[in-house]
Amino acid sequence: MSKPSPLSRSSRRESIVESSSHETPVAEKQTESPPSPVMKTKTKKDDQQAAYKANASSSSTYTEKNEDIGKSFKTEIDTASESNAKKEQWAKFIKNIRHNGILVLCNLKSEEIEDLAEWLRQSASAKITGIHLDCRPNALSENGYTAAKKLAQLIQTNTSITSLAFSNSSIDNLTYKYFAEAIKANPHTKITTLELRKRSIDDKGIKVFAEVLNTNTTITTLDLSDNRIRDDGAEALFEALKLNKTITTIDLHNNKIQDKGTKALAESLKINVTIKKIDLYGNKIETEGGKALGEVLKINKIITILLLNKNDIGDEGAIVFAEALKTNTTITTLSLFSNNISDEAAIVFAEALKINITITTLNLSGCYISIKGARALAEAMKTNVTITKLEIDSFKESGDEYKTFIGVINQQCALNAQRVLIENNTAGAMDLLTAHANPNDGNATSTYDVNGVISEKLFVLDKAEKLNTDEVRKNPNSVLNKYT
Repeated sequence: MSKPSPLSRSSRRESIVESSSHETPVAEKQTESPPSPVMKTKTKKDDQQAAYKANASSSSTYTEKNEDIGKSFKTEIDTASESNAKKEQWAKFIKNIRHNGILVLCNLKSEEIEDLAEWLRQSASAKITGIHLDCRPNALSENGYTAAKKLAQLIQTNTSITSLAFSNSSIDNLTYKYFAEAIKANPHTKITTLELRKRSIDDKGIKVFAEVLNTNTTITTLDLSDNRIRDDGAEALFEALKLNKTITTIDLHNNKIQDKGTKALAESLKINVTIKKIDLYGNKIETEGGKALGEVLKINKIITILLLNKNDIGDEGAIVFAEALKTNTTITTLSLFSNNISDEAAIVFAEALKINITITTLNLSGCYISIKGARALAEAMKTNVTITKLEIDSFKESGDEYKTFIGVINQQCALNAQRVLIENNTAGAMDLLTAHANPNDGNATSTYDVNGVISEKLFVLDKAEKLNTDEVRKNPNSVLNKYT
């Protein structure tokens, strides 16, 4: 009921006063009655109370008449309540979105995965750049794989997700088949990073995704770490990588790949032209597999980072890598930590470091390199100008003489690091100086030429041993102040 206007309130006051004047004669006829009280003037508050009572009475009547109608809305009310519950769940999803737009969710139940798929489909798919899920056991396979199918449908149509990750020991191969087919069927997919980690995929599962890699043109990073991939699955994967032209990084650390699978990788790398980083940490690669990969580095001009930590390639396999470094001009990081390597291979690496001008990190730690190998490497570092990190902590030696060689190696690495800093800073400064033509000289020197001259002068200083002083060895940072 609407509130009365000021005009109607005034009219009501007048009618009340008139009514009291007409009732006075009646009061006079009554005998032995107390005198009538003086009537108070009605206030605005009194009018509001009267209006409220009238409105309440009207509402009560309306409610009684429509009681049965209210019952008919029970379904809609229940639906609204369910919607509110979903909104609460969706709010929880929102709290797990990282600053880069990646949604990270752990320990999800089947119904929560279904809610997630619905939420992404309805309102949030364009705002999420990645989905990283760790599900409860069997969550994706319950009720006839309902959750997996709904999530796969989302992947099949989504055009904004760039990172997709699953890590759970209970995800089975049929689940992966749904996801693989969804990626393959989406011509507008933008997925660049695919992670299937932590004991979540075996040989059968990786064969399913290998088929995707044959045709996919968006994935650049493939993380299959901490799984159960053996030679059989590795062969299927590496066969697909022969044709793939987009993957640049592949992580297979902590799997069960042996020499057979490693040889398949080597054959693939003879053809593949995009893979730059490979992580094979913690597999079961021995001498033959190591030799196959070492031989590839003699011809492959793409790989820049190769990690083979905690395998067992031995001296025979390591020597092939060392020989490859004499001609390879692209690899910058080679890590052979804990690979049963001794002085025999260390000496060949020392010879390679006198020639190689591109490698910056070499890890030979956790092996059996003695004073003999350490001395050879320390001597090689006197002429090497690119290595900034050379590690050789040994299981075999710990004496003062050995520590002295380690100190020499570390000092030379520090000097090389400062050299790189000088070159980068000086070249950067010259880039700024030569970015525009010199107004006093119409033929300004090009950035390329200027950087070349700077590099040549720095190398001349090295050969003259002007950087090889006690002052510099004690304080490598002094180089930056001395020559810039």
